[in-house]
Amino acid sequence: MKRAATLLALLIALLAAAACTSQGSGSRTGAADSPGSTTASAAASGPASSGTASSGTATSGPASSGSAATAGTLADGIPDPRRRMLLGAYTDLKGKSAAAAVQARERAIGRPYDLAVTYYDWDDTFPDAGEAAMAAAGTTPLMAWYLPDTNSGSPAQLGQITAGDDDARIRAQARAIKAFGHRVFLRLAPEMNGNWYKYSGDPTAYVAMWRHVHDVFVKAGVTNVTWVWCPNINPENWDAYYPGPAYVDVIGVDGFSNTTYTWQTFQQLFEGFFKHFAAFTPGKPQLVVETATNSGAGVPAAGVGSAASFITGMRSYLRDVAGPKYDVIGVCWFDSDTNNGYDWRVDQTPQAMQAWLAMARDPYFGGHGS
Repeated sequence: MKRAATLLALLIALLAAAACTSQGSGSRTGAADSPGSTTASAAASGPASSGTASSGTATSGPASSGSAATAGTLADGIPDPRRRMLLGAYTDLKGKSAAAAVQARERAIGRPYDLAVTYYDWDDTFPDAGEAAMAAAGTTPLMAWYLPDTNSGSPAQLGQITAGDDDARIRAQARAIKAFGHRVFLRLAPEMNGNWYKYSGDPTAYVAMWRHVHDVFVKAGVTNVTWVWCPNINPENWDAYYPGPAYVDVIGVDGFSNTTYTWQTFQQLFEGFFKHFAAFTPGKPQLVVETATNSGAGVPAAGVGSAASFITGMRSYLRDVAGPKYDVIGVCWFDSDTNNGYDWRVDQTPQAMQAWLAMARDPYFGGHGS
């Protein structure tokens, strides 16, 4: 995924939204490369953790205590999933500026999103004009940070990062996030278990790279990062890439129900993953970072459900099962019709939009009722 430049209009619109209770900030523009190729779930076995504790949330997971749990929110932006869940989106729509697209969605749901999925290449400057407005509106950036050779033709140079060759860049990013002063969910080198990024294919080198970057942030005194480790739902070689619980605050995952490949309900798509990591690293919060379906009205005769049924099922499954049972703390929708010809929008059909509005307004997902 490659981040596009943020427009001045986005800053103006987001700053205006921060002062209005019915609107808020939103996702930056960007182009995703291949979410349409994802499908199902299960597991393997990976490295034991060691070393420095994470600079973000407590590694013991979302077990509740005291008044914070009563309010539904625990430390460092992690909600108590028995009481509420974060709702976010990446928003990129044809014919609309980033600001207009986000404004339209947040105006419809009557509030800002909790999370805005954003994308940064290795040398991109953080924060850009949008992040301060996001924070002012109460939206937390969920920032993908890609390695320098994400889309190049050469093999990934994970060992060079681990050896310290890029420490100046890592320290600069760490200082920038620390100076930002607001919570950032940092998704470093996501979807590492696939074959579409050049940093894939060597789990041992990936784990060493992750731990090194994490430790540079810790040494820089960064305390406002929540580390989100995020494989793709498929293939299922997740565990080999896991850096260990001391280096990860939240287990993320990306997965799409795609009629070009295999259409599945949200529960069919993710339950195996949730079950696995609830057992593999008990109590560690889980978060769906990218999901959507392109089914529109569906094709019942072919066993393909609709976008509306996918969203409705997602809402009830997350609220009634995945949150309280598997410590799932949030979900973000990939709300775009600009990605490789796929239509992932929440308003593919009027029924889908109504299902999304019902979910966004549900108090469990941070809404205020209809």
